[in-house]
Amino acid sequence: MMSGGGNDWAQHLPLLEKYLPRESLLSILPNVSQENLELFVSLMRNDSGGETAASVSPPLITDHAACDVGFRDGYKEVHGYLALMICVLGAFTNVLNMVILTRREMINSTNTILTGLAVADFLLLIEYSFYAASYIKGQDSMFDSYVHSVFILFHAHYTQVTHTVAICLTITLAVWRYIAICKPHLNLVLCTLPRARLAVFIAYVISPILSVPNYLVYSIHQYSDEYNNASLYHVDFSERSKAYNSLLQRINFWFHSVLIKIIPCLLLTVLIYHIIRAMYIAKRRKENLIKMGTPSMEAERKLPRMEKLTEKTTRMLLTVLLLFLATEMPQGVLALLSGIYGRSFFMQCYLHWGEVMDLLALINSAVNFLLYYIMSHQFRVTFRCLLYPPPPINLSPRIQGETVSTQL
Repeated sequence: MMSGGGNDWAQHLPLLEKYLPRESLLSILPNVSQENLELFVSLMRNDSGGETAASVSPPLITDHAACDVGFRDGYKEVHGYLALMICVLGAFTNVLNMVILTRREMINSTNTILTGLAVADFLLLIEYSFYAASYIKGQDSMFDSYVHSVFILFHAHYTQVTHTVAICLTITLAVWRYIAICKPHLNLVLCTLPRARLAVFIAYVISPILSVPNYLVYSIHQYSDEYNNASLYHVDFSERSKAYNSLLQRINFWFHSVLIKIIPCLLLTVLIYHIIRAMYIAKRRKENLIKMGTPSMEAERKLPRMEKLTEKTTRMLLTVLLLFLATEMPQGVLALLSGIYGRSFFMQCYLHWGEVMDLLALINSAVNFLLYYIMSHQFRVTFRCLLYPPPPINLSPRIQGETVSTQL
């Protein structure tokens, strides 16, 4: 979900500070394109008798400059505040989801998966709230402190793992609903409560393993600040990922985009299509039977409440799945194109829209409580009972005129 790569201009600060004060550089460099920065640095090195232009890494080719529409420059000023507000509110609502979905009357296989999803969303939102707070603090602290660089690296890996858990559980939820609607004869056999708990457990175990390529791609780099006689720390692609013509970077992009993003999105699209199609066919069949006035409709009329409950639950889950698909598909496409076109596309396009994709993912993690409350009658009733518990029922017989004494 969130990438931990930093700004490449950080490594050039020691050289650039010989020409401009650091405060000026921090206000200028984030808005300088990578191509112009590399060209400027190479010219300064040639002028100062340092490295030759041939020894400087070639500048990025700006064949994806159309991605930069100037949106990020204005949006990044408010991203931290929006993200922090969504994280705090979303963490609270996901706690409510966990409390409500684990009530005795709410426990079933589907709600078990939704509970696992609420835990993953809660963990993601809590951690990202700390990142948002550091984002608000300012970009200059992103590379100065070694401790902060460790946090940025942890953030990149942690969000990847928790988001992969959410993806696995969302696919499991779609498969569960597909079986319930399209293969109802298998529902009682396959979609049991123990199997749901096992599926949640597997999602939490396998997600850190699927994120191993991401662990190898990023690392902390140290640079010497000769002007201030200090060390700077910065999260960037690791040396092993830069070797062999950035082969590991491309493998990670392909693995992340195809296996973690594109394939789940395609599978989710197919499952959603079949669920909607099955619901449409069942509705048309029922309408035709009502028009024909067949006797078989008498049995169906006896269970209208159960049918409506199943239909409403399916619509609620479809809304959750569609919202998740709308959030994940753009990320998957951009990650896939980064794997195809390489570092230039990643720097000029993927990172340019990184904060927006983060915000969409945070909204998707925070909005489920609202969907459940609007679309599920049982969820609303359980939530209201949680706020206003009914008075206890006294089942013991009471004799008229008998007085009852209480002791504190």
